[in-house]
This record gives sequence, structure tokens and C-alpha cells, in this order.
Amino acid sequence: MSHKILIVDDDPATRDGLAALLADAGYDTVTASSVPTAVEILADQQPDLLIVDIRLGAYNGLQLIAMGAKPIPAIVMTGFADPALEADARRLGAAYLLKPVSPPALRALIARKLATATNEGVFASDRRWPRKGVTAEMAVRVEHASARVLDISYGGVRLEVQRIAGVGLPIAFRVTFPPAGVSVPVDVVWTRRRDDTTWLCGAVIAEDAQPGWRTVVDGLG
Repeated sequence: MSHKILIVDDDPATRDGLAALLADAGYDTVTASSVPTAVEILADQQPDLLIVDIRLGAYNGLQLIAMGAKPIPAIVMTGFADPALEADARRLGAAYLLKPVSPPALRALIARKLATATNEGVFASDRRWPRKGVTAEMAVRVEHASARVLDISYGGVRLEVQRIAGVGLPIAFRVTFPPAGVSVPVDVVWTRRRDDTTWLCGAVIAEDAQPGWRTVVDGLG
């Protein structure tokens, strides 16, 4: 059975060109021009690999990698060099390529990504550090707001944050774990509003904060 690849790009020429290239290489392809459409495809069709642009209207393509129900091998393709975004992509287990990309190089990278996922049996192994789910209530502080941890790893954390109605999340803040006495700076990769006062977000941990952060993660068993 052919592997299915989801291509997400808001430029029709790029999207259609990639689809034709990969179809010629024997892959099944499905395309989307926006993050909301791609979210539906990820849930309904469960593709084997994701190719996504960074700038997608009001969205960041990394949101698709970070907020998926399960990890997926991913390749980020962008026309803009950005070391911070590249670091975020690699923390999420994604390859990061600058356009234009040669077809042979792209096909070889896709084959490696799919082979790694198949051989290891789980997509999560693409991540630098595995996530730990948090089953018990784990309350933390985000600046002056209350929050709870959804899952956690050495490299990042997913949170549910309570905010005043109409007030969004900043792009960077500190997360405080009162029981451990640890406070770490984080950079937000994606956000999603659940209701007027509740936000979900995924964030990466600053490299220089990781020694204390690892103590928190290791304490979860």
C-alpha cells in the first residue's frame, strides 16, 4: 500500500507541484491550503507524513505538528530562513528545508522519514525527547494565571491556561511549578482557544532552563 502524504501550502502552484512530484514517485497525496482544513484531514485520513509551510495566513505551520492527536513524521518547507523557527521545528522532530528544494533531495528525505517511522513502529520516536502524559491534576502558574499541564517532556510542555475573556496568550512567558519550586521561561509554538477564557498551547523550554526543568520531568516517574 502506498504511503499517504499531506501537503499544506497556501500557494496553489507550490501545492500542486509537490502533489504531482510525489504522485509520480508513487505516493498518495492529499492537499490543504489552510491549517483548519489540514486539521480535519489529519483526523479523518491519518496520513503517514506531513509536508507543511510555515506561514499559513494567521497560522504557523508548526501548529499542525505540535497539536496533533498523535505525532506524525513531518517536513517543514519555507522560503524564509529563521533560526528560531528551525530550532522549534527540530524540537518537534521535523526536518526543516528552505525553498527551493531539489526533487531528488526531497524524495530521499521523505523515504528516510517514512522508513524511520516504519522501522521503529511509532512516530513519537522522531521527537528528540518523548512526551509524558500527566494523568493527575498538575496545577502550575503562567505569569499570574492558573494553568494545568497536559503533557510534558525535556524539550517542552502542553498547557491548558485560564485567561480573562478576550485576552490571548503572550508568545513567551514563565511557567512556575510551585511544588518543585521551579520557574522556567518558555516560547509558545502554537495556541488554540477552547472557549472565552480557556486556551491550549504548546511551548518549548529554553535550553539554559533545562537542568531544573529535567528535575520536574524526572519527578513524574
